[in-house]
Amino acid sequence: MYDAISAGHVCLDMTPVFFKESGGIKEIFVGGKLTNIGEMKMTIGGSISNTGVALNKLGLDAPIMGKVGKDQIGGMISDIAASSGVNVNHMMESEGDSSSYTIVLAPYGVDRMFLHEPGANNTFTSDDVSDEILSNTKLFHFGYPTLMKKMYENCGAETVKLFKRAKENGCTTSLDLTLPDPSSECGKLDWEAILSDLLPYTDVFLPSIEEIVYMLDKAEYGRLKAINDDILEDISIEYISGLGNRIIEMGCRIVVLKCGTLGYYVKTAGKDTLKKMGRATPSDLDQWADKELFSGIFKIDEVKSATGAGDTSIAAFLTSIIKGYSLEKAVTLACATGALCCTAYGSTEALMPIEDIWAKVESGWERRPVDRDTYDFRLNEEFGLYER
Repeated sequence: MYDAISAGHVCLDMTPVFFKESGGIKEIFVGGKLTNIGEMKMTIGGSISNTGVALNKLGLDAPIMGKVGKDQIGGMISDIAASSGVNVNHMMESEGDSSSYTIVLAPYGVDRMFLHEPGANNTFTSDDVSDEILSNTKLFHFGYPTLMKKMYENCGAETVKLFKRAKENGCTTSLDLTLPDPSSECGKLDWEAILSDLLPYTDVFLPSIEEIVYMLDKAEYGRLKAINDDILEDISIEYISGLGNRIIEMGCRIVVLKCGTLGYYVKTAGKDTLKKMGRATPSDLDQWADKELFSGIFKIDEVKSATGAGDTSIAAFLTSIIKGYSLEKAVTLACATGALCCTAYGSTEALMPIEDIWAKVESGWERRPVDRDTYDFRLNEEFGLYER
């Protein structure tokens, strides 16, 4: 029995290291100019690699499952994962597909930019995941159906089918998304309708705040984007709380909203609902049921790259469920792990066993204060986070 399986989108991430002397984006991207930069970091990317490798580094037995082409990039993806100690026996090679890759550009002073080719991810379907695999794992995590054509087309029918089967096989299910390009086929779908069908089969739902505002409240998304391209600058804790309650009402058991530099929000359903979570149901439901928490992020000296910060924080949250930790400890570890990720260029380079991360927290690692009206959340002095 595996602790977890991380399935879904996978690619090869190629991240050039930009020196500070390279200048900003306007100085770098100039026609005909040669700019000296650092080495190219080659890592596996996508949800299943970032979250899957992190699950293993944090201490779980968690194979990864994705689809690559029979090409050089596909071989590199599997080799890099295997060299990290991850079980790649459930990776699939597709004869007629190319492998996915992403060029991640992160010059100083600007947010990351991604040049992406989906490759074999576009042919992944629910049939690629067998009942045998689902019956042999405690937690089934699926990431980025928003980047996988067969999984989002037809109103997400394949993703709903997969999650329904996972629940029928006794799995605890976990779902992560990406922000769709509004002009793309995926971005034009009715995501509120898709999530209405999908969330009743989803135990743990972990989107970013930007993703879920876009999917459930496009009018507010447009209003916030018109004020500031970073919607976190003007979003309120009260509004985030309202979204959390709405998602729980749509059928989800636990919702985690990753709020970037603002923090981390979690809302859980009642005890009777949490009892239906499958083989990875939290061991002490009294510590998890009917709770709402918000945490600020941990302080770090230098952000080298935020690539994978959300994915690795997810891994810490899911690992905490498997290990029987309290919700407060799970949220704290998720925030700490996301911060650790940012201290290295590779998404999982800085990670360590989750017990060591907790020791770092207990040694006095400071959190940044939440620079927003915390609504009617109260500070929990023991854990340094806010609760209702």
